[in-house]
Amino acid sequence: MKRQLLVLLTLLFSFQYTFASITVKGHVYDNTTGIPMEYATVRACTLPDSTFVTGCITEPTGQFSLALEKGRYVLEIQYMGYLKSFKNVTLDGSKNMVDVGRIGLSPDQQVLNEVEVVAELSTYEMTLDKRVFNVGKDVSNTAGNAIEVLENIPAVSVDVEGNVSLRGDDGVRILIDGKESGLSGMSTQDALRTLQGDMIERIEVITNPSVRYDAEGSAGIINIILKKDKRQGFNGAVNIRGGYPWMYGASLSANYRLRRWNFFGSYGFNNRSNIGGGVNLTKRYSDIIDGDTIFTQLTDQTTERRMRRMGHNVRVGADYYITDHDIISAAFVYRYGRLETHPVVKYFDQYPLQGTSSYDERAEDYAEYEPMYEVTLDYDKTFERKGRSLKANVRFFTNAENSSSDITEKVYSDKNMEQVLSELYQKTGSQQNMRNLQASIDYVHPFLTKAQWEIGGKYTNRDINSISEVTEKDSLGIYNPLSDYCYDFNYNEQVAALYTSLGNDWGRWSGQIGLRAEMTNIFTNLKGYAHDGTDSINGGKPYFDFFPSAHLNYSVDEFNQFQVSYTRRIRRPGFWQMSPFRSYNDNRNIRMGNPSLTPTYMDSYELGYIHFWDKASFNFTAYYRHGTNTIRSYTYMVDSVFYSMPVNFGKADDFGVELVAQGQMTKWWNLNGNVNFFRSYSNGTINGKEYPTESWMLFGRAVSKFKIKNWFDFQLTAHVMGPHKEPLGMHKGNWWIDLAVSKEILHGNGTITFNVRDLFNSRSWGGESWGDGFWQYNTSTWNRRSFSLNFNYRINQQNMKRNRPDSEGGGDDDGGGGGEEQSEEY
Repeated sequence: MKRQLLVLLTLLFSFQYTFASITVKGHVYDNTTGIPMEYATVRACTLPDSTFVTGCITEPTGQFSLALEKGRYVLEIQYMGYLKSFKNVTLDGSKNMVDVGRIGLSPDQQVLNEVEVVAELSTYEMTLDKRVFNVGKDVSNTAGNAIEVLENIPAVSVDVEGNVSLRGDDGVRILIDGKESGLSGMSTQDALRTLQGDMIERIEVITNPSVRYDAEGSAGIINIILKKDKRQGFNGAVNIRGGYPWMYGASLSANYRLRRWNFFGSYGFNNRSNIGGGVNLTKRYSDIIDGDTIFTQLTDQTTERRMRRMGHNVRVGADYYITDHDIISAAFVYRYGRLETHPVVKYFDQYPLQGTSSYDERAEDYAEYEPMYEVTLDYDKTFERKGRSLKANVRFFTNAENSSSDITEKVYSDKNMEQVLSELYQKTGSQQNMRNLQASIDYVHPFLTKAQWEIGGKYTNRDINSISEVTEKDSLGIYNPLSDYCYDFNYNEQVAALYTSLGNDWGRWSGQIGLRAEMTNIFTNLKGYAHDGTDSINGGKPYFDFFPSAHLNYSVDEFNQFQVSYTRRIRRPGFWQMSPFRSYNDNRNIRMGNPSLTPTYMDSYELGYIHFWDKASFNFTAYYRHGTNTIRSYTYMVDSVFYSMPVNFGKADDFGVELVAQGQMTKWWNLNGNVNFFRSYSNGTINGKEYPTESWMLFGRAVSKFKIKNWFDFQLTAHVMGPHKEPLGMHKGNWWIDLAVSKEILHGNGTITFNVRDLFNSRSWGGESWGDGFWQYNTSTWNRRSFSLNFNYRINQQNMKRNRPDSEGGGDDDGGGGGEEQSEEY
């Protein structure tokens, strides 16, 4: 491995001086306020024919840098709502670097008053180590939450319970604004459901992350970027929504920029109900005689579930530009969630050998409270040289999940429910508290012509305590604890990391290699558990690992690009997997954790190709993943109760291809979609028995958007997920279709959107599982077909949808007119 890394490093820098160029840099600012202008577009065109050569966008400090050959050029600088500025530059080759100085832009009041849509965000972008999906153009996102937005992202799959997976692997690390947040704390699904889609600016999917990112997550990283506008003055947006099953909510976001201060804030409230349920068929058998199975019990189990989820999100913060190169930011987040669910589980048992049957009905009233606080402090420093930067961050958040429930179970003589044979009353209570401290520092140093060195470190300390109790009412009316389901469990995880990487860009080639080292110590303590000091339940579990990464890009021309990459990742068993927590609303099917779990390691290789047309793009990726010590779910039966728990299984190899395409078919029709197809082979051992398993899996998505003249936009989204096998079971396939219609009103300041989720009520989740003495089939859904209506009103935004330019070099729009023109020779 070391030899391979050395060879790649040599290749990255061997042709450094082959392509000589001159660096042209400058600084763009607002003539009125003197504030640096971020995201201004700088274009370089040859003189006298004005042929476009290259372009870029300015940094938060207003700085820009271009690489040009000798010759005469005109630099065109533009920004939404400002007059263009022009600067003539002649490069004679006598200098390697030319500074054109400060370039001021003046507001164009006429353009600001008249423009409605100047530029739209691209829906899909690809950089060296990630893919960026701008969600603003998806008309179905404004009325949804973060879970529903993720459903529309290529390569991402979300099941009916809200579990997120990437290319079929659920080992995904979800970040908020590039860092782990309290919004994705102990219960990621619940937190993402309270985060409204209109608060999200874009989503970054990183299947092969470089070493600057945490090594955690065998499948990769999904980074959710929240909105924070930096335009001058005040702007904001208001959203109001309602729907069926009963759902209503509202959100408000605002931003105020004044000279060196930028204030931002948002508030969201959501209250929605779900109606779901499922079926579970179980066959227990004792023996097989002459090919015939002897069944001892047949159970037909149905579940009906009513759920109501309520959440508040508050986010406030400020940026202060100490100087043009130093920015300090602070933010505070508060989230409060409440969950109420009322499952009713019905069991119809038949005993073929005895010729008898029984009927049980188990009802639960469950409530959960989830308060969360988060404080962050960031410092960003840039330098005169383009690309050189220093970033530091400190983040602390605390999260709690407190729940309780009342359970009533009645046993009847038959399904007519005429005679009650017995009654059972139980209570559950749980208190879980998490404290998380993170600190990181990252430094980027450019050198030579286009080379770059990165170094950084991070420390994370997460501590979670969980206390759970289940009690049962006796004949005297006293509730006594059930010792098998009562525990006090503490989980502490500390990770210290250092990384370094080298990157270079020479002509059509660019690349990066890096190495990350992480020291991990996980300490678990199950109080009251008797042990001899050598068990794997209590005590520390330290380990030290290296995680290399390598990325290489080759641009054939402006229309064709190739990528190849390699990363090594880790999936540490998390709190939920290691906690002995046992779900108890269904006391015949218990889900529990496994404190003995050890990490999974994943080596991931990718080869990608992307082709651009004027109004379309196509991306092909072939990938291979090799996992060791993988984690699988294992179900076993004890005294007619089924227990499901994660176990370390063995190795897995996945070979797959992913296709992503998008295109503007006509002026009124946009089509995009993705298909992911892979073969998975796993081989592992459970209780001394080997389970080799081969499975093929297909999932995909297609989105068709229509603009019906100037009346409204119409969108259809189709999802499909094929069946796949597991070592002791299989998952069935499923499909569903979503519909959305939107219309601009109030002179472009408002939008009304109507959504239908799961149009044909076809979405469900389930499959088969088997083990010693049993076979099960189950299917379930958390939410049936739903309808929603959303109203969005923008304040001082004119529906411009231009948080940043569409691409390097911007467009050919010359609606600004006027501007300054200067000429200099170097």
